Amino acid sequence: ELGQLLTDSEAEAVLNTSDVNLGTIVILNKLRQLAWKAATAKDTQGGSDASLDLGPRYMLYRQLNEQIDEMTGAWGAAERISATPLPLVYVAHLRTFLLLYLILWSMESAANHGWVSIPIVFAASWGLLGIEAAAVECERPFQ
Repeated sequence: ELGQLLTDSEAEAVLNTSDVNLGTIVILNKLRQLAWKAATAKDTQGGSDASLDLGPRYMLYRQLNEQIDEMTGAWGAAERISATPLPLVYVAHLRTFLLLYLILWSMESAANHGWVSIPIVFAASWGLLGIEAAAVECERPFQ
């Protein structure tokens, strides 16, 4: 699909770039250029210049530009999410209290229910620590 929007050399450059943002910026810029070109192209039937009068071409350009603006906004929001890590103090606080809770829970369970409860507490602790590890992985959702 990039071949129709971009030339072969532009598509190759976008797909092989190490900068993730560069490809998105190039494609959004190319979409704006194509929308402008479509709106300001000369009318082939009458030979008149359709330079953004208040006719259908202007409405088409406005609608295309609004859609491109929405895509740009969505890309910017995703970029902000990707670039905002969880604060280190928050992560350390969660880990500390999770481990403290799990240690106290295992001691309480062993004291009240005996050694039989240790495998159950171990399985539950493994699950909670797995959820915490998954949360750390989800911190950077686009990588």
